[in-house]
Amino acid sequence: MLYTTKIKWSFIASILAAVCWIIGDMFVAGFDVDPGEYPLFSKTYAEQVDVGIAVLMLKGSSERLMFGALIASMTATLFLPGVWLAYQYFNDKSRWYAWGTYFVLIVSVMLMPLGHADFYYTGEIYKAIYHSDPVAHPYLLETASGFTKVLYIAWGTAIVVLMVGWLLFSILVFMRRTQLPRWAAFISPVFITIYQLPLRFLPSSVLKGWLLAAGFNIAYLIFFILLWLLFKKPAAQETLKDS
Repeated sequence: MLYTTKIKWSFIASILAAVCWIIGDMFVAGFDVDPGEYPLFSKTYAEQVDVGIAVLMLKGSSERLMFGALIASMTATLFLPGVWLAYQYFNDKSRWYAWGTYFVLIVSVMLMPLGHADFYYTGEIYKAIYHSDPVAHPYLLETASGFTKVLYIAWGTAIVVLMVGWLLFSILVFMRRTQLPRWAAFISPVFITIYQLPLRFLPSSVLKGWLLAAGFNIAYLIFFILLWLLFKKPAAQETLKDS
């Protein structure tokens, strides 16, 4: 396969992955919820649960949450060509910082599916508590606590590794270790995510829930589209050696 063809399909795969993950985020966690509407968790069990997580997915049907978990988790590997694509921009891909950043970003993709899918299981257990007889709540709350803990560990680790990987990439772009101009360091997924923080102050709405849930994957989509539009030719030139 020609190197230019690899570049082209890496862009396509990355953009498709970002779209699938945006849809997944919107379906599994795209809710703007007022905890006060659910006193069972915001008052009765407030000391035993993470109220924000407990009420987040109560409005979602099982089918919706399942679809959101699966469409993202089963397309995560499409991000790997995007990670490879970012690696191609390094001036010297044999240097430790180049392959080190590449490795961290690969690990971030490997960690993403479990953290995302855990939202489905956590949402379902809290829905079970909400709709079940109080006599069953002690056992279900204990189970939900375990599910939430796994969610914190899996999702939190994935986000931290992902952020570290793209922050390293941004730093190396700024240090002129890539073919990209310095200002491109500020359009990496990390910075595009930061630029979305003001969205938290939008009035409560369905749209706000969607945007906040899909923030990082919206950043991925914008990043790969900008990379394609602004730096497609440099990446596809033969001056970039095949790895």
